[in-house]
Amino acid sequence: MVSAELMPLQPQHKFDEGRLARYLAEHLPDFRPPLTVSQFKGGTAAPTFLLHSPGMNTVLRKRQVAKKGSSLAESIERDFQLLGALHQSGLPMGSPKLVCTDDSVIGAPFYLLDFVAGRNFRDPTLPGMDAKQRQAIYLAMAEAMAAVHAIDTASTRLPQNGDGSDYLRRQIAALLQQYAANRTEDIAAMDRLLDWLPANVPQAAKPSLMHGNFRLDNLIFHPSEPRVVALLDWDLASIGHPLADLAINCMPWRVTIPGMGSLQGVDFIDSGIPGEPDYIAAYCQAAGRDGIQHWNFFLAFALFRVAVMAQGIFKRGSDKTPPGQAPAPAIKAYGALVRSVANQAWNLVDGGDD
Repeated sequence: MVSAELMPLQPQHKFDEGRLARYLAEHLPDFRPPLTVSQFKGGTAAPTFLLHSPGMNTVLRKRQVAKKGSSLAESIERDFQLLGALHQSGLPMGSPKLVCTDDSVIGAPFYLLDFVAGRNFRDPTLPGMDAKQRQAIYLAMAEAMAAVHAIDTASTRLPQNGDGSDYLRRQIAALLQQYAANRTEDIAAMDRLLDWLPANVPQAAKPSLMHGNFRLDNLIFHPSEPRVVALLDWDLASIGHPLADLAINCMPWRVTIPGMGSLQGVDFIDSGIPGEPDYIAAYCQAAGRDGIQHWNFFLAFALFRVAVMAQGIFKRGSDKTPPGQAPAPAIKAYGALVRSVANQAWNLVDGGDD
């Protein structure tokens, strides 16, 4: 558990803090110098920083990589508009303060929002808690996700690519291309999934807002209560299928991803952490759903997504390995993950009950 994982500014992300302070003095009415800057751990496409000044803590997020089909300025403006709409809708998050598309200030477009203090959990097993506390945290996470899916999609101002009903087909097509570009060996289960997934997309449901990466470590909880006070990392937000979001959220029950932790091997009775069926039931109750159809498809989709991402990491790591040397153990672990996750996904859909 951490309240905020901070580190000194990394050399590749440093900027002129004095220039930023002067800009804020002109554009942020409540700002008063001096300004100090720290960097949150993680984030390469959109590094995130904590700005502290007398009486004010704000979060700055800048864009290093533009979203597909957008410039850096357009991407950061889209992010800012989305956060503003979601904050106005009542979702828990810091209040957006300003957006700057002028590269000359810190070298990239950025936005500011209020910092929300609280607890951030990196280990999904929640060490140091008792069973009742762990259960309450997971139930709060399910309720927060249901709240995201209940938002009026029109209010988000997100581009819907039609009405959002083709989200799964578009995502699968993009993943197929991504895998083809990074393929390094033949994996029978992956080859079967390449054919099976696009041929078995369930009938379109009512589209909803999707977070796209709804994980425990992307939530900030109240300092002492089992209540979500901020939802982080909206880079993958889109209009799509809520059950795809739920399946992505359920990956810790299914796989162990290096550096992200896992719920595999957890005693769900003693720990208080709900097993996957109980967690899904909690989500359905919060979302007003009677149940879930085609769950194995959504799990296979989410597992395939993990496999494709792992394949990309393995390919990039292998390409950087000097000739004649074996990839580092951490890189090899991603290669093994591709095969194991693909096999698990195929076992779900190869004659499995749906």
